[in-house]
Formats: sequence, structure tokens, C-alpha cells
Amino acid sequence: MGKEAEVKADAAAAEAKKKEEPPKPVDPLTLGMNELKVVMQTLDKAVSTKEGRFMSRAIRMVTTLRRLLSKAVLSKAIETYLPESPAREQLVAFLAKVEEVEKMQIDAPAAAPPADAKEEAKKEGAAESKEDKESEEKAKEREKERIEKEREEAAWVRKMLTVPEAETLVLLLGAIFLLDQKHIESSMTVCWALIQRVLTFNRRTLDPLLSKAYFYWARCVELKGQSAQIRSELLSGYRTAVLKHDQIGQATILNLVLRNYLEFNLYEQADTLIRMSSFPEGDASNNQLARYLYYTGRVKAVQLEYTDAFRNLQQAARKAPQQSALGFRKTVYKLSVIVQLLLGEIPDRSIFSQKGMVSALRPYLHIAQAVRVGDLGAFHKAMQEHAEGFKKDKTYSLIVRMRHNVIKTGLKKINLAYSQISLADVCAKLHLESVEDTEFIVSKCILDGVIDAYVDHEAQTMISKANLDVYSTSEPQMQFHKRVAFCLDMHNQAVKAMRYAENTKTEWESAEERKERLRQEEEMMNSMDEEDDDAF
Repeated sequence: MGKEAEVKADAAAAEAKKKEEPPKPVDPLTLGMNELKVVMQTLDKAVSTKEGRFMSRAIRMVTTLRRLLSKAVLSKAIETYLPESPAREQLVAFLAKVEEVEKMQIDAPAAAPPADAKEEAKKEGAAESKEDKESEEKAKEREKERIEKEREEAAWVRKMLTVPEAETLVLLLGAIFLLDQKHIESSMTVCWALIQRVLTFNRRTLDPLLSKAYFYWARCVELKGQSAQIRSELLSGYRTAVLKHDQIGQATILNLVLRNYLEFNLYEQADTLIRMSSFPEGDASNNQLARYLYYTGRVKAVQLEYTDAFRNLQQAARKAPQQSALGFRKTVYKLSVIVQLLLGEIPDRSIFSQKGMVSALRPYLHIAQAVRVGDLGAFHKAMQEHAEGFKKDKTYSLIVRMRHNVIKTGLKKINLAYSQISLADVCAKLHLESVEDTEFIVSKCILDGVIDAYVDHEAQTMISKANLDVYSTSEPQMQFHKRVAFCLDMHNQAVKAMRYAENTKTEWESAEERKERLRQEEEMMNSMDEEDDDAF
């Protein structure tokens, strides 16, 4: 028992000593190349096994690698993994124009020498003579292992030089780095050359990388203000993706085409494309599905299909990353609030108090408050104060439609409060222009069933009828049906998102395989949470 206690005490002392030692400085070049090596190994595994999940994992790892990119890291990557080609020479020429930003290497502080250093040195000197032979043998073994490892690594690098996926990934990283450094023209040229290069191959493992190349190319063109010029190329790319059954490419390019149409307010063309195509929900990521639902909801809202638009926008907000993509979620909630108000519903107050969205949604809160009260004056005041912001968000035309909703809400309140009221008083309360307009508006609301009343045209008064019990109408049935349909739709979406194990009952996985699978799934979820949202 005494020996075991001594061993445990020595182990604890060794661990405490390791913790006390300061961390060694990390070279940014080494850190970036190590991360790139991990991505390349995952890419090699995806190519050899033909498994799409490994390729998806490699694409997600690019997000982490993007933060470590520098001119030195990219130059080393080109030298290591990119074979001689015109695309390599072009990328090297573009990189030469980028200014190098040095990342400082932090040196670790020197450790203080122990007080009894001389006594320890004497004890260690006596033990060194016995351990010299063993240390020499271990050093030789380590040297052999190191040489063998270097040979294997060199052979693997030579192999990766012949893999088109590795070449494509390095070119894609170069385009992303140039875009981050504001060299938009160079990045656009590299992306287009990459697309033409990938199209010469017929390899399904290149499809996710091709979709990324299309995305960054379209982004560069949009930043240059030339989006109208690439519409035919995008449609051609979408047609090719459909013919090749490239679901990831279909989802990405379909969203790019819809974004292109909506940028120029071509809602009819966008609606035709949505009706004549279908979104591939199989292999497409949640981010692409969220974008598609947002674009579809925006088109439906403009075309007065508010119910479908609100449902799509709700699903887009749920599918979007909850820890990132704040800009995208702001855009979705802005449009969702307006569509919900156009449906005659009042948004929940918690929507306007979400973290990071309070200031962005404040103008829409003022609009919602005016609609809830039915105050036409407050509505016009909010519109005038925030008109520029609404036009920038492209929601101004939808907010203009809301004037009728404000009037209807005001009439409902007046109908409940007064059994009989003159049209002149209604005109004054709703801040309308004239009594004649008020008479026409009240008559239209009565015809549409908004209020239960009738107009005495001779006396110029509005007379309310007795209020009926809402449970004697079909309103509860409609609300119940709406909630049941929502729950069934959520259940269907959950079933579609489920994944099942490939092995059968006769091939149960071992404990180690299960731990490895759970570790990979945890890494996948963490990388998805950290995913940067350029596209958003």
C-alpha cells in the first residue's frame, strides 16, 4: 500500500509540474498547416470511401481553417498540395499583390530555477550513468520512427498532388483569402477558373466544392455590382446540377438564382422558378434550406399569400443557426413581423427583445404598437421616421399595405366600445381625410365581415349589432385546425431529419467504434454551431 501511495504521489507531482510549466509559443504557420493537414486527411478519407459525410465534414472544417489563413500559410499550402498548372501560377501572382500581415509569436516566460537545484543535479548525475545505454537505444528507435513517419508523409503528399479534390480545396482557400483581403476582382477570377476546372471532371466528390466555388463567385460578382451579368451562367449551372443529380449544387445555385432575381425585384420570375423547381431536401444543409425558405416567404409576401409566407419565414428562423448568423435572423424576423401584422395578428413581445436584435427591430416594434392600438397617426409617424430603414430592408411596400389593417383594428375597437357613433367622430378618431372616405371604408369593412354593424346613411352614423359568442362560430375550429397542421408539419420535418444506423442487428458496433462515432458527431455539432455565415 505504501508503494502504491508513493507512485500516486509521484504521478500527481508530475502532473502539477506540467501544469506549472508555461505553454510553448505556437507558430501561426505551423498551426495553419496542421489544421490544413487534418482537412486534407478528411478529404482523402472522403475520396477513398466515397462517403458524403466525410466531404461535408471537410467543408465545415474550412470555417475553422479560414481564421488561420495568411499569406505564408497559403503559400506553403500551394507549394505542398497544388501541382503545376496555369491556375497555380495565377493564384501565386494574385497572392504576390497581397500585403503580408505578420502575426506575432508570443514567447513563454522563463521558469524560475528551483531552490534545491544543486542537490537534484547531484542525484540525477548518479542516475544518468545507468540510463545512458537505455536512452541511446530509445533515441535510435525514435529516430527510426521519425524517418519512417517522414517517408509515409512524403508518400501521402505525393498522392494528394494527384487528387483533384485537394487541388480544388487549395484554390478555394485562395479565393476565400483574397475575398477576405478585399481583393474582389482577383477572388472572382480565381473562382471562375476553379469552376471551369472542376467542370472538366466527372467526380461526385467534387460537387460540394463546386457549390462553394459558385457561392463565392456569385458573392464577388454581387460586391462588384455586376449580378445581372451572371444570371445565364447561374441558370446553366443549375441545369447541369439537375442533370448530374447534384443535390448540394442544386440547393446552392437555386438560392443564388433566387437571390439574383430578388435583388432586381423580379418577383414574377422568382415565383415561376419556385413553382417549376423543387428544393432537394436530402443532402442540402440546413443553411441552404433556411435561405430557400426565406426567399420563398419573401416572394409569397409580395404576392399577397401571407399565410404561406409566414409559415415559410417561421421555418427559416428555426432552421437558421441559433448561435451565429445574427444578420440573417434579423432579416427574417423583420419580414416575419410585417407578414404577421398583415395577417391581422400581433407579434409576441418577446420577438422584439431577443439578444442582439433590440435596436434592429425597434422601428418594427413602433409599427406593431400602432397596429395593435389602431392609431393611424402613430402609424404614419413611425413610417416617416424610419422610412429610409424600411426601404433599405425592402419592407416599405409591405408596410404601406398595412394602413388598411390599422384602420380595421381601429374600427374593431370603436365597434366594441360604441353601440352607435357618428361617422364624423369615427373620422376624427381614425385620423381619416374626410367623412365621405370614412363612410366608404366603414361600408367595405362591414361587407368584408371585419365588424358586425350597419351604416345609417341618412343620419351619417354607424350602429353596432349585438356581439355574438365566438364559440358559436367556426373560429375555434379554424384555430384548432391551424395548430394541428402546425404540429403535424413539425413532426414530418423531424422524421425527415432523422438518421438511422447503416449496420444491421447481426453487425453491432463495438464500444470503441461507438465512442468514436459519438465523438465525431459531437465534433460535427460543434463545428456547425461555429459555422461562419458569410452567406448570411
